[in-house]
Amino acid sequence: MNLDAANEAGSALWARRLAWGVWISTAVLVAFGGVITTLRAGMAIDGWWVLDRGNGDHFLLLYPLEKWFANSGTFSEHTHRLVGVVVGLLSIGYVVARWIERPRNGLKFKLAVAGLLAVCAQGAVGGFRVLENSDNLAFLHGALAQLVFALLGVNVVLSSRDWDRVRLAGEPRTSEAGALPSARVAWIAAAVIYAQTVLGAWLRHTGFELALALHLVFAAVAVGVVLNLSRTLRRAAPAAPLLERAGRRLLHLLMLQLSLGLATLLAIVVSGGFKAEVTALETITATSHVLIGALLLQQAVAGALWIRRLSSVAPAVARQAPSRSEQTPSLSWKAAP
Repeated sequence: MNLDAANEAGSALWARRLAWGVWISTAVLVAFGGVITTLRAGMAIDGWWVLDRGNGDHFLLLYPLEKWFANSGTFSEHTHRLVGVVVGLLSIGYVVARWIERPRNGLKFKLAVAGLLAVCAQGAVGGFRVLENSDNLAFLHGALAQLVFALLGVNVVLSSRDWDRVRLAGEPRTSEAGALPSARVAWIAAAVIYAQTVLGAWLRHTGFELALALHLVFAAVAVGVVLNLSRTLRRAAPAAPLLERAGRRLLHLLMLQLSLGLATLLAIVVSGGFKAEVTALETITATSHVLIGALLLQQAVAGALWIRRLSSVAPAVARQAPSRSEQTPSLSWKAAP
């Protein structure tokens, strides 16, 4: 391997690590956001960059430990903010990694910048939510979190080894290229999943009976759409094993999400309703329900991306394919698990 190739491989490795770091830390951020909403602790700490105005005036990163760990509300709220800072710093690092990458991929760099801007916008919404003590901004902050998480997941997909290998390996096999599903199925599923998460955010921030009714009714629609996408992706297994695995992940996430939704509803009923004191069981199940919903959305978006990627490779492979008499047996490329 020459020096240029080594540098290229090194920059790609760091970009991949940073993309994963941003996405995983955002998953932690979403989880703590879910805890805050469940505990109704959105205003546990007054202020944004300067905390407890008139009662300490602490800079965000220098908040005293005794206040941070005073109770579950302040702990979850301040930890959420600190993790948000980590996400922002890692997002900057990912943009830099894509900027210095040689050769630079225009799409990957643009999406890295888009991810950073989305993180900054989401942080600003969260900050103004506290400054304005606005329930509407709290709802918007929760709804946008799912979109930001999905966008950062796109960067993980595009940074994967499989994304670059697929074109070189010529997957899917030319004879089976027609078996690939339409990306529209995955995008529709992503839209339905997101609509369901917005209804869930509305319910969690208001406790309205109408929000609960709509969330439960639309859950049936979301289940049907996700099952259809999972089945569609699994049927593509002969042409693209990668899609088959994506379909199985969707199915497993859906089963887990349904279980958590029912467990959360039961925990709320047993505790006395949305206005009653929040129990530990409700905190765990509701937060997990939010996080798995975000993962479902990200997986649907990833499925759409992979379908588009494989579909764009197939025509090029077909144009370069040798005649039947010239063809030699070859193994279909399989992505790493």
